[in-house]
Amino acid sequence: MGNLLKSVSQKVCNSRFENYSPAYALLYVMMIAPPRAFDIKHKESTHNGELASLPTYCVVSIELIVRVACVLILAAGIEMLLGNTLYETHRIDTFFCTVVAAGAIHSGTFYLIFNAGCASDISSSLLLLYRLVRNSCYAILAGFVSVVPVFIWRFDHELPPFSDGVAVQAYLCTAGFFLIAGLLEAKFASRLPLGGRIVKKTESPSPYSAGSTAIE
Repeated sequence: MGNLLKSVSQKVCNSRFENYSPAYALLYVMMIAPPRAFDIKHKESTHNGELASLPTYCVVSIELIVRVACVLILAAGIEMLLGNTLYETHRIDTFFCTVVAAGAIHSGTFYLIFNAGCASDISSSLLLLYRLVRNSCYAILAGFVSVVPVFIWRFDHELPPFSDGVAVQAYLCTAGFFLIAGLLEAKFASRLPLGGRIVKKTESPSPYSAGSTAIE
C-alpha cells in the first residue's frame, strides 16, 4: 500500500500542467497559469529579439495586455455564440471580469515577489504571501465551476438563473471551500510555486545567469 501511494504521489508530481501543452496553454490564455514574462525576456535576450532591450516590467505589461486581450476575445466569441440575452441574464461578463481581475492580481504579485532575485533566496514569508494571493485568486475562480450545473438545470426548467439565490450560494460555498484548502496548502506546502524560471539579477543585460534556478 505504501509503495502504491508513493507511486501515485510521484505521478501527480510529474503531471504538472507545464508537461501538457494544450492544458497549460488554455490555463495560460485564461490568466490562470502563472505569467511567463521571465522566460519570454530570457528567450528574447538569447535570440536578440524585439523585446530584448526592454526592461522586464515592460515585458510583464505586454504579456498582461496580450492575455487580457485573449480573454476579451473569448468573451466576445461566447457572447456571439450564446446571444446577447443569455449572455447578460447569466452575467457571464461578471465571470470574465473576475478572470481578468484575478489574473492581473496574480501576475502582479508574481512579478513583484519573484523579480527580486533567485527563488531560492526569497524569504519564506514572501513565498507564503505569494501562495496566499495565488490560492485566493484560484478560489475565486473555482467558485464559478459549481454555478454551471445550476445554470443548466434552471435553463432546462425555464427558470431565471438567479431568482432564488441557489447559484450565488453554490458559488460562495465552493469558493469558500477552495479558499480554506488554498490557505492550508499555502501554509504547509514545501515545494517552490509553479511558473517560469526565476534567477538572480546580474549586471548582464540578460536577466538569466548560468546558474538559473527553475521552479518546479
